[in-house]
Amino acid sequence: MNRKQFLRFSLGAMAAGAAWPALAAYPDKPVMLIVPYPPGGMGSTFGNIVSEALTPKLGENVVVDYKAGANGALGAAYVAKAQPDGYTLLMAVNSTMAINPHLYSKLPFDPIKDFTPVSMIFTNANVLVVNASSPVRSVKDLIAYAKANPGKVNYGSAGNGSTPHLSGEMFRQLTGAPVVHVPYKGSGPAIVDLLGGQIDFLFVDTSVLPQVRSGKLRALAVTGRTHLGAAPELRTMEEEGVKGFVVDTWYSICAPAGTPPEAVKRLNTEIAKMLADPKVRQRMRDVGVDPAEDTSAAYLQKTIQADSARWKTFIKSTDIHLD
Repeated sequence: MNRKQFLRFSLGAMAAGAAWPALAAYPDKPVMLIVPYPPGGMGSTFGNIVSEALTPKLGENVVVDYKAGANGALGAAYVAKAQPDGYTLLMAVNSTMAINPHLYSKLPFDPIKDFTPVSMIFTNANVLVVNASSPVRSVKDLIAYAKANPGKVNYGSAGNGSTPHLSGEMFRQLTGAPVVHVPYKGSGPAIVDLLGGQIDFLFVDTSVLPQVRSGKLRALAVTGRTHLGAAPELRTMEEEGVKGFVVDTWYSICAPAGTPPEAVKRLNTEIAKMLADPKVRQRMRDVGVDPAEDTSAAYLQKTIQADSARWKTFIKSTDIHLD
């Protein structure tokens, strides 16, 4: 249709009282979900659950793309600079949004100004585990063993600045146990070395529970405020006598700042429906995570700000810097 034909059609439509064609509803093409960590572990779990459960609700494919590097900063920076149209989303974790800003002097994004919170998805906690052959059978045993062998007891983590690393530093700080940190590139290699006896203990996400249930590893406690839905028998670190020891991990979805409110509202509405589905909730609990109870964008915004303030205080009390 050329310009003259278009004008003739438009004038005729208006004269007849016809409505203008409605704008396309969001979404009308696939949505990209950026996971800022390598495939494997809880990032893949998150991506698979959200992609499979949210796709039919949105009516468009939710495609997972892994953009790993710099403890999640590369993927987050990619989303921060993406077109704010609702078609590029971030798996936003407290490591990326609330911890990294205090570990790095410079980041290529601002976790508050450069993102629009969409919804919390699930929460998780680290599990303190030792090899099943270890003489350590409790948190108190571990503290005593480390103090009896200063500088000889080491713990692994998923990498410098990760919540397992910060869990280990919190353990050292609150108990006075002189333990040594051994960073790995991801939790997988750290678990392998714990199974092989190369390290003494490990704080790790709940992906380790199958090895605990099979008897290869022994779980001593969880780092969250409350018991895990997937392993309610495990006591918290505070219940084990380490007062003030709380490390929770949350997984959420954020969009670039400036994303249209209509898109954010649609995403939030469908995520709430997704998290109300008993099958989705059970699937989350099966992999050791607890579905979010408050899915509002306001709650996520408040959580990011509160967690950032808390980790800023803790990191300042340590000598951890990643620059």
